[in-house]
Amino acid sequence: MLKKIISPCFWYLTVLMLSLWIIGFMAFCLYAFSFKFQSPERVDGIVVLTGAGERIPAALDLLNSDYADRLLISGVHESVRPGDLLTSFPPTVRDRVSLGYRAEDTRGNAAEIADWVNDAKLNSILLITSFYHMPRSLFEVLKLKPSLQVIPFPIFPKSFNDSVDWIRTRYAWLLFLEYHKFMATHLQTWIERIGL
Repeated sequence: MLKKIISPCFWYLTVLMLSLWIIGFMAFCLYAFSFKFQSPERVDGIVVLTGAGERIPAALDLLNSDYADRLLISGVHESVRPGDLLTSFPPTVRDRVSLGYRAEDTRGNAAEIADWVNDAKLNSILLITSFYHMPRSLFEVLKLKPSLQVIPFPIFPKSFNDSVDWIRTRYAWLLFLEYHKFMATHLQTWIERIGL
């Protein structure tokens, strides 16, 4: 008798959880694609997270276009020497670029950004990272600096358009991974807040 009751309940619960997971993933994808850069007149600083190749050139273009006076590149690998990296930048912007070596993950990026913002007494930044990484990056930064004005600058592949072609690319897998990291980050934050 008990087995007859538990078995349907188990399958109903499984279907419910799977449905919630699918809906959550779809909502996350829509959220990631919703970030569109809206050009401000100026901000106090620009921050770019190391990673995909288009990020740093985009940050340098914005700095060169005078969107801000300073730029932080967060998450630079310890093997990269400042001279090697900075000499590849236009001479006009080299003295306005700071390199952050402490961050090893997105949470570390947020801590590095918070310290840089505090030291320079900044109130607003442009945050540059890949579109699929933006939800988690934005969450982590605002968790540490809720009063900071953060303007997202998502990097989309040049091949993207308004169609659903991305489903057949590696970005579908990256979104899938980021969804779970995003959920894990929220769970970890909730656990920390309740003191477990």
